[in-house]
Amino acid sequence: MISGINSWLDELAEKPIPILKHRRDQALAILKDDERASSECQPVILSDPGMAANLFRQINQAREKANRIPINNISSLISLLGISRLIEEISAMVCIEDLNLPAANLAGIHRRLKENWYASQFASQWVRDRGVSETEEILVAAHLQMLPDLMLWCYGAEVMPKIEHKAYYECLDYEQQVDEILGCDKNEIGAALGQRWHLPEMAGFSFESNCDNFTHATAVALASKLARICQHGWYGREMQAFLQQATHYFGENSNKTTRYLNQQMLKMTTDEMDLSYRPVASLFVLSNQKTYPEFQYRIAAEVAEVIKANAKPVVAAEQILPSVKELSQEKLNSDIELLNNLIKQHADLNSLIKSVVLSLHKTLDLTRVSFLALSADSLKLESKINLNLKHSADSLKEFEISLKVPDLFSVLIKKPQTFLLNENNRDKYWQKISGDVKTKIQTECFCAVSVFVGSRPLGIIYADRMNEVIEKEYYLAFQKITMILNRGLAYLAQKKAG
Repeated sequence: MISGINSWLDELAEKPIPILKHRRDQALAILKDDERASSECQPVILSDPGMAANLFRQINQAREKANRIPINNISSLISLLGISRLIEEISAMVCIEDLNLPAANLAGIHRRLKENWYASQFASQWVRDRGVSETEEILVAAHLQMLPDLMLWCYGAEVMPKIEHKAYYECLDYEQQVDEILGCDKNEIGAALGQRWHLPEMAGFSFESNCDNFTHATAVALASKLARICQHGWYGREMQAFLQQATHYFGENSNKTTRYLNQQMLKMTTDEMDLSYRPVASLFVLSNQKTYPEFQYRIAAEVAEVIKANAKPVVAAEQILPSVKELSQEKLNSDIELLNNLIKQHADLNSLIKSVVLSLHKTLDLTRVSFLALSADSLKLESKINLNLKHSADSLKEFEISLKVPDLFSVLIKKPQTFLLNENNRDKYWQKISGDVKTKIQTECFCAVSVFVGSRPLGIIYADRMNEVIEKEYYLAFQKITMILNRGLAYLAQKKAG
């Protein structure tokens, strides 16, 4: 069995760094679109640590040979490589889904990528709290912290499942199990690979950090640890050491630091619950009844299929998401009649919008409904009304959609029209939605309608069922109600002008 830093470096250093297949396809689609390539390529590359590491590895090895300064950020990397070279490099990368990994390893990669997203958010927030305005280098370093895990899950056979079993099922110390099973610290592998591959120096500093000073590398290292502890709901013996390091970094007393970190953990747990997850002691249940959100780098479909193929028969499976109730035509007709009466009575705009939003929410069983008004400068859509059926905390609170870059919503707002994103048109339209919107909505099925007052655009009504589909019957009802709203607003505008 492989053991020790030198042995692991020999085993992993020359292996291809794998990437996510859907990220590769997304990046290539953007790069082949001249209008989107420069503005949208950067977040896609950053969102896949394997893709970013591959590109840094290629360009910095060449720069090292030429005695030139290495590149440390994505924007410079894109500029120097150019679109043609980027397409060539990304097309040649190996995909995780093509490695034929065991189900346990695929699940581990999924969890670690999810942790990685939270770690980047924690690190960015912490350095912003310290007055740092430019955070790209910190974001890059935070994302690259998962590289040793990624390589070990892909090429280390059973070592990572064994570490997690020992730590989270047998409740042993995580760091101690890493040392015993790998024969070295996992961060030592990361630092060695980072040096061999000429990755950005901040990533290397973070791997080497003892979390005993006030550098940005300490923030990245602490954020990575906190995300792992939060992900597994594990606050065992290692937590005390983590609290001591965090207290030193924040320069605050331990009680205040504990409260601050608990807030971070609570936010993460709230995020999970808003996505209909049920946090458990060590693993999140993977099921093909769930759709995992975009920002968590969905490879869950691959995992679910492997688990399903190897699953043992069970008496009854727990239903994770409630079934959609049958559409009540009587209630729908009643809502339409109420809306028509409001129009006849020349009701104000807010009353009409609220009536429609409530109908979509209650009668059509659309979990989240949001009315986003067009800003005065027409550069963004801002959420004004939100309804959320399943959660007290509104998961689309402070929802905004920028219209500065042409995308799906900037097309929708051009004229009164409805739209449904589902599995039938996802391949065509998903790439036309900005990364910020995908991160916020966290679903790949929704419907939307542009709202106009006569010829003047007012905003958009967005609606979804979180991770559930929207059936054709419900979408047709959505169209019917919202088109009555638009015709009514046009009628009222005409009456007012007359």
